[in-house]
Amino acid sequence: IDFGVVTAPSQTIPDDSWKPVRPVQDCFIAGSRFAALAGRVLSYRELEKLPLICLEKNTSSRRFLDEYLAGRQVRLTPEFELATSDMIVQFAARNMGIGCAAEGFAAEEREKGHVFALAFEEGLPVRQMCVVTDNRLPLSPAARRLLEMMEGQNINTDYEEYK
Repeated sequence: IDFGVVTAPSQTIPDDSWKPVRPVQDCFIAGSRFAALAGRVLSYRELEKLPLICLEKNTSSRRFLDEYLAGRQVRLTPEFELATSDMIVQFAARNMGIGCAAEGFAAEEREKGHVFALAFEEGLPVRQMCVVTDNRLPLSPAARRLLEMMEGQNINTDYEEYK
């Protein structure tokens, strides 16, 4: 494996180099069954009473969400814990609960009007999608070229390298 693409914060390994390449904003989304929540400004505590759809616990995104909300004395108990954000968006669009996913995954369903974003008193912090490489191993020519192409497309933003 030449490199990985993960969202920060995540567990780091001493010989890894982390380079942020794009911001990630998570959001809570819901379908028409939850129309009464549209336009309201909610507190995160209200999530404890709603059927939630989240990523599985072993993901960095879920750990981040759990830790962030725990700091606000909120504990999530999802109805569904799914493997991918795509699945979360589809479950929310089918009114199976309130989903939490990166905005990019929900954009198409929001544009179609199948889901809407919930508003909260305080927004979730922006995270970073990062390319992770092992400093002990050289990149293959193909991986090096791909990373150069990504940088040439201005995918990366202003950042400090994670270590």
